[in-house]
Order: sequence, then C-alpha cells, then structure tokens
Amino acid sequence: MPASEGSSSKSLGPHLLRDVWAFVGVSIVVVFLRILARGRIKKFSWDDVLMGFALVLALVGSAILTIAVQKGYGSPIAQVSDASMVILYDYIAQTFGIAGGVAGRVAFVVFILGILGVNKRDRIILWAFVGGQVVINLLFILIIFLQCPGHASAILSHSDDADKCWDLRVQTYYGYFQGAFNSATDLYLAAFSTYVSWNLNLKWRVKIGLIMLLGLGIFAMVASIIKTVQLHILSNANNNPTRATVDLERWLYIETYLVIITASIPLIRPLFRSKTAGHGISYGQPSHSRSRFTSGTRESTHMGMGAVGIGRRNFSKMVSDDNIPLRKASIRTKADSVEV
Repeated sequence: MPASEGSSSKSLGPHLLRDVWAFVGVSIVVVFLRILARGRIKKFSWDDVLMGFALVLALVGSAILTIAVQKGYGSPIAQVSDASMVILYDYIAQTFGIAGGVAGRVAFVVFILGILGVNKRDRIILWAFVGGQVVINLLFILIIFLQCPGHASAILSHSDDADKCWDLRVQTYYGYFQGAFNSATDLYLAAFSTYVSWNLNLKWRVKIGLIMLLGLGIFAMVASIIKTVQLHILSNANNNPTRATVDLERWLYIETYLVIITASIPLIRPLFRSKTAGHGISYGQPSHSRSRFTSGTRESTHMGMGAVGIGRRNFSKMVSDDNIPLRKASIRTKADSVEV
C-alpha cells in the first residue's frame, strides 16, 4: 500500500517481502502435494515438469527481490547508496517473476490439453495462448533491459544515459497490453475448463467440485488486473524509483504464485480421495466396474507439439471418488464423440 506522509522515510521493503514469502510458503506446500498426488496415481507428465520449473523461477526471483530490499529497494532514493544497482536487481526480479507466471500458465495449458483437449479447434486456440504467453511476455522483459543503454534505468532521471532512454510510456503502454493478455489468458483457461467440465456427466457433487477446482485461475486473473493497474506508476516513477514500484512488484509476484497455486490445486485431489476411501464409505458399484472410455479413445492425447497429457482414464481416477462411479455419458463436439 502507498505510504502515508508520516511514514514516507520508512522502507516498504519488509512488508513487500512478508507478502511475497507468505505466497512462497503456500506455493511450495501445494506443489509438494501435487507431486505426492501424481506419485499416487503413478503418472508424471510434462505439465508437472513445467510447474516445477515455474516454481523454481519464482523462487529465484523472490530471492533476488530479497537482496534488492537488503540493498535499499523500498526505501526513498535519498537513503540508497547505489540506486542503479538496486533498480537492476528489481529488473532481474521482475524478469524471473514474469517468466515464472508464463511457465505456470503453459503448464496448466499442457495439463488441460492432456485431459480435456478433444477438439482440434480447442487445441489450436490453447496453443495460440501458449505462443502468445511466450512472445508477449518475452518482449516485455526485453523492453525492461533494452529501454536504456547499458544497465542505466529509464526511471532514474539523473542517470548519465537518461537522455538516451526510451520514453517511459513505451514500457507503460506495452505493460498494459501484456497485463491485459495475461488476464485474458487466465480468464479463458478458467472458462474453458469450466465449460468442458460442465459437459462431463459426473455426479453433481463431483462435477461442481471439479468446476470449482479448475476455475480457480480466476483469482490469478484478478491479481493480474490489479498488477496491470499498478503500471501507471512507471510514468512518474523517476521521482523515487527505488520505492515507487513496490506495489507493482508485490502484485507481480502475487499473480505468479497464484498461477502456480491455482493450477496445482486440482491435481492434489487424489490425496483427499484416498482419505475418503479409507473411511469405508460406499456409493454404488465398486471402482473396478466403472465404465471406461471405450473404443476410439486413446489412453493419452498426443498434441501436435509433442505434449503428452495425463490421459482420460487417469483423469477419471483423479476427478472421481473411488467409491463414486462415473455415469456413462457422451461428450460431443464438432470433431468427435467421447464416452465416459
């Protein structure tokens, strides 16, 4: 939050790190549970590797941000001995934060493609979002480092090379576009997952639970919108560049960790399912007699770019309780029909 006049000389760094590392802790726990759950069904896929990579990127960025705060980030520039170095740390932290969010979204797309991508049109759209995520966010990172010669900062107005820097509105306006695209990606992934899940003929309790789990990305979208709004500060950040962007950095990392958390929570369901099964509650026929995907359905879906998903049979194991059978139904699209 913006500092009040009475606290204008107080560093905002400690509060920033408190918020960021709180999300770090939650993210580590959720990803760890995800790994345990995938081990339970003995199925690890590329989405797990990508999500682990996303977490590593975010953790590295959080560590760099911590160093930046120790060197004065979050404090008024008059109290910082080497403002250029602090801003450079900030830029590097932003880079890892942005990259972590991209990797997390790509991991969720690969997961969706593996279990729900039954339609060629849907696969094309999802891969288009993947390409857009990589290209659009990479360009934003390049703008951060190329907007000034060497390592000078465009928001450090008294820098020796400040007169050679791009107009600050370049990063600001492109940042609006980048943030809007990230928010749109989160919204589409949540809406698409909800739509497909709604058409699965599962017991209502299971269906609603699945929709809620796969739609959690809406929280990442909200964080992305808030972060995007914070970009307006870049146009006026040269007055206090080591302090002005603290809220922007905070919401960047909240967004990234929410992507990781919300994309991983749906996969930890097998852990809770096993706990329910252990109580001996039985509903209907035993799990070995459930209807399976029938002829014409492959065990896993192979995408045009080589991604291999969890497979529909393993998906049925993930979303349904061991003692709650899936009811036989068909999911029809323009491309094909799949029986559950």
